[in-house]
Amino acid sequence: MASSDAAETMDFRDRTDLYVALLAGACTVGLTLALEYGVGADVSFVYRLSPLVPYFAYVFSRGAALSTRAWMAVIAAVTLGTFGFFAF
Repeated sequence: MASSDAAETMDFRDRTDLYVALLAGACTVGLTLALEYGVGADVSFVYRLSPLVPYFAYVFSRGAALSTRAWMAVIAAVTLGTFGFFAF
């Protein structure tokens, strides 16, 4: 039987997973809208999903070697890098 500490850890872990997922989703939608309506660039669907690549790396590695904030920074950096590549 799990202790109450284990339950609190799982609850905290679920919230951090939620934050990373929300950021990845927001970055994906924001990137699509910014490229399509902000810049007017016609970008392939695969490139617009680029913020999901580090998110899946986070999910499959379970956040190994990096903190949650670092993973969120990586997702934001990939989003900005993709936008910069296609916008300029």
